[in-house]
Amino acid sequence: MRWVCYTTRKEKRHNMEKNSNKKIIIAIVCVVALVAAGILGYLFLAGKGDNEELVYVTKISVITGQNANGLNNRYAGVVEAEESWSATLDPNLTVKEVLVSVNQKVEEGTPLFTYDTTEVTDSLNSAKIELERLQNELSTLKTSVEDLIAQRDGTSDEGMKAQYSVEIKQAQLDVTAKEYDITSKQEEIKKLEETLSSATVESKIAGVVKSIAGESDSPENDDYITIVNLNRFQIRGEVNEQNLASLSENLPVIVFSRVDDNKHWKGTITKVDTGSDRESDAEGMETKSMYVSSAYPFYISVEDSTGLNIGQHVYIELDKGQLEGKKEGLWLEEYYIDQTDADHPVVWTDQNGRIKKQEVTLGSYDGKTMKYEITEGLLPSDMIAMPYEGLREGLKTTETDNESGDYTGGEDDWVDEEMGDIPEIDEEDDGISDEDFDPSEFPEVDEEILDSVDEALDE
Repeated sequence: MRWVCYTTRKEKRHNMEKNSNKKIIIAIVCVVALVAAGILGYLFLAGKGDNEELVYVTKISVITGQNANGLNNRYAGVVEAEESWSATLDPNLTVKEVLVSVNQKVEEGTPLFTYDTTEVTDSLNSAKIELERLQNELSTLKTSVEDLIAQRDGTSDEGMKAQYSVEIKQAQLDVTAKEYDITSKQEEIKKLEETLSSATVESKIAGVVKSIAGESDSPENDDYITIVNLNRFQIRGEVNEQNLASLSENLPVIVFSRVDDNKHWKGTITKVDTGSDRESDAEGMETKSMYVSSAYPFYISVEDSTGLNIGQHVYIELDKGQLEGKKEGLWLEEYYIDQTDADHPVVWTDQNGRIKKQEVTLGSYDGKTMKYEITEGLLPSDMIAMPYEGLREGLKTTETDNESGDYTGGEDDWVDEEMGDIPEIDEEDDGISDEDFDPSEFPEVDEEILDSVDEALDE
């Protein structure tokens, strides 16, 4: 009986040890699986993250329309008046009344504002009185000189003659000083009279009131009222220092509307202002680039400004004949078309933020411009990439803007793949409950290992 009990106790101890080892193995397997899942998930996310290769795509409407050959540099521009005139304030006067308002049309000679001339009138009256007094004093001094000369000539005393001569010279100096005072006073009176005559300021040109200091959102410098001539327009563009050498006076350009691809104007660069620069992000980018360059304004005179408006924003390209012989339909440069399979030409297009092959139907070919007519498969609103070695489907796309070089990322529509749940391992019921399991009975099992396993299982 004692042997049986001993055997039973030994078997129970053996079963407990077996069960403990089984739990440890299960726990270790779970921990390893969780760690592996985390590593795989990290690698998967890293592959889909910021280090993922990007493919730059451009709208076909930009390639074939506004940016006719897809490669021309394009500059941002704004329409402004070629002729303007500004009235500045006299710092010694106060404006009494403004006679016009912003956006009001005026003609040459139209009164713009008036000064308060009360103090000027008072000063003028005082100056005239002072002038009359100076003139009377001058007359008295001249009479005194004549009397002294007569007295000197009427005496035979040499001593008296010498004394009269000294007095005459002093009196003549007084006359000269008084004449100078009179001349200065006359100049003062002349300026006061001119101020009174210009108390009402008139426009020097015909045009529209662009700004009035204190009433306009953007008054120009210290100018009080600015008038612009709406009949003479110019385009002001901006070029960074990297492209500055490509522009010069008298180069022909094409000005494109930003809202209508079919509207354009021909013009000529009249000035490249290298003396006026400002800091701007390279290629017109905002803060996406770490490189900063100087930007310089340049000006364009258009042949016909019909359809242009002050403040209108436009695109500018050098005229290289890209509009000549422009055909109807969608014509695309051959380097955009992947003809690896001649029977199935494709174009690499953006589809939901990923680059994909799009089969197209080719029409006529223009050997002069090296363009194919695309009859099926593409729309002007589609975005495409130029094929290159290593390009493959599924890469993330980002849109380029030929006007400024800015880019906007495509829709990041990829979804994390789920790793799935770790399958549960069924434990065999060996008749030993968790309450009966006492790890202290098994000294070969390290307590720290059990604690770490328990924490892992809790997580």
